[in-house]
Order: sequence, then structure tokens, then C-alpha cells
Amino acid sequence: MFFCAISGSPPTAPVVSKTSGTVYEKALIERYIDENGTDPISGEPLTKEDLIDVKAKPSTLPPRPANQTSIPALLTALQSEYDSIMLESLEIKKAFQTSRQELANALYREDAATRVIARLMKERDEARQALSSIQSTIGFQPTAPEAPVEDVEMTADNSSALPSEVEAKIMETNQALSSGRKKRKPAAGYPKADQIKGYTQISHVPSLHATKPAGITALDVAQDGNTVVTGGADKAVQIFDLEASKVLGTLKGHTKAVTHVAFREREGENKLAISASADKTVKIWGEDGESGKWTNKGNLTGHKGEINGLAIHPSGSYLAAGSSDSTWSLYDIESQEEIVKYSALPGIEGSFSYNSFAVHPDGVLHGGGTKDGNVRVWDIRNSTSLAATLESHQNASVTTLSFSENGYYLATGSSSSTEIKIFDLRKLDLLNSWNLPSENQIQEIKFDPSAQFLSVSGTDYRIYANKSWEELLKFDDNAGVLTSSKFVKNGSQIVLSGLDRTLRVLGTQA
Repeated sequence: MFFCAISGSPPTAPVVSKTSGTVYEKALIERYIDENGTDPISGEPLTKEDLIDVKAKPSTLPPRPANQTSIPALLTALQSEYDSIMLESLEIKKAFQTSRQELANALYREDAATRVIARLMKERDEARQALSSIQSTIGFQPTAPEAPVEDVEMTADNSSALPSEVEAKIMETNQALSSGRKKRKPAAGYPKADQIKGYTQISHVPSLHATKPAGITALDVAQDGNTVVTGGADKAVQIFDLEASKVLGTLKGHTKAVTHVAFREREGENKLAISASADKTVKIWGEDGESGKWTNKGNLTGHKGEINGLAIHPSGSYLAAGSSDSTWSLYDIESQEEIVKYSALPGIEGSFSYNSFAVHPDGVLHGGGTKDGNVRVWDIRNSTSLAATLESHQNASVTTLSFSENGYYLATGSSSSTEIKIFDLRKLDLLNSWNLPSENQIQEIKFDPSAQFLSVSGTDYRIYANKSWEELLKFDDNAGVLTSSKFVKNGSQIVLSGLDRTLRVLGTQA
């Protein structure tokens, strides 16, 4: 029996090479000659004409392998082949499932990455818009980049929450104050840091308000530096003349403790005293020009929670009140009507329950300190989005905040923390922070009218120099917690109020 030298199997069309005498399958050797032109055994040149056909019976078939000569053996071989095919099919299915899972994971990661990028771009755009809004409001213009790149063209929302006449007056006030502030310097004769260091108590007025419950909870002083309005834990508002040491009026009407008081003064008009209370109302008190008596002129309602913040707009026409019910309202003082209410915004994490409130010196930005330690900064023209959110005191309510007169800084504090924080509104970033002694309690933080000093009322009274934040004065000759303060008479005196029912005046001894 012949065997092909190439395949090792019996050939069906055997041929012999003249050069090597080797038997090949004709089809295989011819293909080899076409590709190589040599004898695969001897390596000598070989052509198809050098092949000699071997005469063999075409009907002769190669014998079967010994293990496939019976039906059981054939069945076994077929079963083995079937098993191997099934195993191969199983492996293919496993590979398919693995590839499918990897593809699904890749698609999920791609989708998640796309969502993260979209969210970050949205947050970036909101942050840019907030920073731009605040910078333009406080009159700070950053240097423009050489080649600004715009990622997406967006149409600005020019709709305003305010009636057109109200917005016009607010923007007119904003432009007048912001343009003048850039050139503003402390008034002539305003005390310097060295003079502040020498301030001591020069007078005091004891026994104001009732004894049960006792304490002056709020204070403001008129521009004359003499007329004082105070709010008490006894639910009353008092008007006091410092020079005459005389109570001009005890105003009753609130049903719970008074939280804030403020004067509204405009040239050619009688003074108004405005008070906010835990009884959810704001009351307006006025002086009768003929009799000099103080009476109630109006009540502002509409809140479902305590009024914890009160701010008079620089124009003198409006006031803002922040409440624990997660809203703040802008009121028209003359008409005594609510102009617009700013509610908690959906989709924004954190609290909108306000424990303090203040207005920026230029009148557009308003800030509210929340119970979870944030400051919500609003552009008064927009009730559907925030200008910014500043993370102030973690896990502590922001109970006091104050904008500096130059409009660049915001100071915050908490009655449950000893930490004082200063934010730079031009960058929306924390500028500085420090802690009072652990035994101290903070009741009020306030910048002075010249933007040179920061005062802190509480367990004691301290004054810090703006920018350096050096402590200039510490006054602790008080019998109770100090609740508020006010620089008066061109900074030559400071009026303090406290829970000991006493007004104290600091200054330089004559």
C-alpha cells in the first residue's frame, strides 16, 4: 500500500517523482510544484512532467482504522464528536455572555460619565453666572482673559421677580451707591485703630424693659446717635433718648419676643421704627410729628414661622424679612404690602429655614443664614435661582451675618459655635476664620459703617481690624450677654445692648 509523502495517507491518485522516487497524492504534489517548483523530499527542481502516474484500481479504498470496524465503535466515535461539538458550543456561549456583559458595563460607564460631565458643566455654568452676578453687583470687574472660550451658547433669562417700577428704583439705588462706594473713604475724624484700642465705658442706662423675661434682644440707633430703638424678650419695643436718658415710648403689640429692630430714616420724613418678632409678624411704628408720640403704623404678616432676620433696603422704600418657614419676603414700607416672596428652591439640597438675614450695601444681593450652616445669597431680581450658596458653619445654625460697607466681604457667626468666618464675595471663597475662647457665645457680628472694623457681641464685646483681623478691643465689664452694637456719632461712640437690660456707651473718656 502506498502512502503520500506529504499527507501520510493512502493516495487516491498516486504519482511518483522521477527525481526522488517518492509517492505523492497527485493533487498535493502539483500544488506544491506550483508554489515551490522543487521536490519536497529531495529539494531538487521538479515539474509536473517529472511525475509518473501509478496504475491503481480506482475502486480500492483505504482501509478503515481498526477502532471503526464495528457499529458500536462508530457510535462511540460519533458520540465523542457530538460531545466535543457541544462543549465547543458551550464555550462559545460563555464567551458571548462575557462579551455582552463587558459591553453592557462599558455602555453604563459611558452613560454615567456623560451624566457626570453634564452635571459638572451645569454646576460650572451656574458658578460662573453666580460669580459674575455677584462681581457685577459689588462693582468688581475681573480682568478679562486674552482668548475667552464659550462652550455653549445660552440665552439669558431676563425675566424679573420684581414689578418694573420696583426693579427700576432698586437698580437706580444700586448704581448710585456702587459708583460712589469705589471712591468712598472714611469720614473725616472717623477713629483709627489706635483710638479704638482706648475705648472704655463712658455711660450706661440700666433697667430697660421688663424683668420677666428680662433682656434687650435687639438694638438700633438713629443717625443722630441719640435716639435708640430696642426690642426685648418682654415682647415690647422701646424708643429711648440717650442724652435725656428718657424713654420716649414703650410700644406693645407683639405676642412673643422681639428678634430684630431697625430705624427707617429719610430726609424730610419722620422716623419709622420697624420690629420683627418670633410671633411671625413685622410691625411698623411711627413718630407723630406734632405730639412726638410713637404709635403703630402697620403690621406685615404672611409668614408661618418666626421672623429671624430683618433688613431695610438702602433706598428706604422696602424691607426684607427672613423666616424660619423657609421663605423671605420683600415688603413695600409705604403701602405695607408684600411685593414678592422668595421660597425654597426645588432640587437644591439643604435648608432654606433662615435664622439671620442681611442686605448688601448696594441693595441687590440679600443673604440669609440657614439652620444647617449655609448662607443663601439671592439676587433680589430672581426668585427662581440663587446667586450663590456659601458653606459657613457645618452642623451649626448661622444666627448672625453682616455685609461690609465696601461690599466685598461677608462675615458669619453662630450662637452654637465660637468660630467667626469672613468670605470674599469677589471670589465666593472663604477669606479668613478664627475662634473665640471656648467659653464665649456669639450673638451678633457686624461691620462698622466705615468698613474698617468688625465687632462681635456676645459673652464679651470685641472689635477687629478689617483685612488684618487683629483684635483691637475687648470689653467684658458687662453683667449679661451682649446682644447687639452700633457705631454712632461718626464712630466716636459705640452703643451696646445686653440681656442685663442695660445700654452701654463706649468711647474715649473726656
